[in-house]
Amino acid sequence: MTTDPQELAELLPAPGRPVLSRDRHRVLREHLMQHIAQEHDTIREQSPTTAPRRPARRRLVLVAVPLALAAAVGLGVVAVDNARDGKDGSAAADGHRKAVQLLDRIALAAADRTAVTVRDDQFVYTKSQGSAAELGVHFSSAAELSQHKGFFTPQPYNGAVRQEQWDSVDGRTDGLRKGVAVADPARKMVMGMDGSGYLTFRQLQALPVDPDALLKKFSSDAKVPAARRTETVVENLGAIVGEATLLPDLSAAIYRAMAELPGVSVVDHVKDAAGREGVGLTFKDAPKGYAWVFDSSSLVYRGTTKAALLGVGVADRAGEVPAG
Repeated sequence: MTTDPQELAELLPAPGRPVLSRDRHRVLREHLMQHIAQEHDTIREQSPTTAPRRPARRRLVLVAVPLALAAAVGLGVVAVDNARDGKDGSAAADGHRKAVQLLDRIALAAADRTAVTVRDDQFVYTKSQGSAAELGVHFSSAAELSQHKGFFTPQPYNGAVRQEQWDSVDGRTDGLRKGVAVADPARKMVMGMDGSGYLTFRQLQALPVDPDALLKKFSSDAKVPAARRTETVVENLGAIVGEATLLPDLSAAIYRAMAELPGVSVVDHVKDAAGREGVGLTFKDAPKGYAWVFDSSSLVYRGTTKAALLGVGVADRAGEVPAG
């Protein structure tokens, strides 16, 4: 797929426009992920004799951060501000230095973990918890479904939900998503996922593990205001950080790339969306209360204050929960 930067630029709001709508987030994120996936496209080709299938459903990203994606189709070169070296001795520089030191420890811990061997016919399993809106979980009764043909908008559920997701390693097999309301287990959602979604696990494995190269990989020719580069990079790294915990080198590269961004700071005693306390990382102009959360002792990634990551593993079949 060839992406016309001018065409994509027309999708962007004018400078100073408020946070984008959920639909615009979806469009811009899709353009970005298609751009990244071009070199490692593994989406299957169907023969003329293949039976008709349901329309392809996009995989909802596990850690769905509600950030403004005004620059999601092109990050430009990420520049580090003067606070990076701390020469001005300001509180901001001290705070950033603390974040860089923490990210270095997190990266070292991530790199020290054992890589997981995964076959093409397996599935990456993720379990998460957050609000229904955050995770894209919708509950519909059988009666509601029987009254509608095609797509419709269910009544929103405002409580916390747990979601389990199975993504095909190579994108050639349909995946699966399940959702259940934490306070009302009778509310359940089961949804098949056609196609490979955004980036398959094999495509994640092909991403560069050099921090600078990784930042460039998430860039294109579109012009991005410097003030929005950090939030955009954090948004897009957040889209892969969950599954990347199975890839030590890539996981470490993500955290070292974060350390290159200006305005990143530490948040002590923060809780993820499941209520687990840890140490957090946020950045300047982040949405109120938003942070990446890590276990204070092991430094394992726990998700965010908006969507907690409860587990990651590899399953032989969709619907099967990995041991442990």
